Amino acid sequence: MTLLSFFGCALAAYGPIVSVFLLTIARDAQLVILSMTSAFFWLVALLLTSVFWYVIPPARSLHPVTLLYGVLLQELIRWAYFKMIERAEKGLHTTAKQPTSRLNRTSFAFASGLGFGLIYALTTYVTLLSQSSGPGTPMAPSCPTVSLFFLSAIMTAIISLTHIFWMMVAFDGYFEPVAIWRIGYVVLSH
Repeated sequence: MTLLSFFGCALAAYGPIVSVFLLTIARDAQLVILSMTSAFFWLVALLLTSVFWYVIPPARSLHPVTLLYGVLLQELIRWAYFKMIERAEKGLHTTAKQPTSRLNRTSFAFASGLGFGLIYALTTYVTLLSQSSGPGTPMAPSCPTVSLFFLSAIMTAIISLTHIFWMMVAFDGYFEPVAIWRIGYVVLSH
């Protein structure tokens, strides 16, 4: 049963984001590169968050503080990534399949959000997933018929897909100064 649980949870957690990747991004090498580059930027945000957590010992026991500067750093890295894309946009358009399309920015944001979501899913759930193949299954206290592994898999899938949404909304807010409220929405909903 643990092997079934392992594969079921793996498919529940990674199935949606991998399916989106294979159906939309994998066909275009440029979008794959953007996706992997954004994944690297997300890892940089995670590294900086852990450095701050390590350097500031009083914040270690204050989880809301850690969460706050983690989200703010992640959004700062999202903005830095956008600035890099903005500088490279002319070159990206020349190598795009349809250089004059207005949808290029949207596809860049979509691919970048997918990179954020994919690396989020891999870093946050893979250790828990490895424990699901061991003996026993912990059940959720609030719903004793649902495994904690499965519940975490569903949450991982949802948040990884939400990263796509956040990146698209943030890029829209960065491109249009009038729509700055969208950036605030991304930060607050994060």
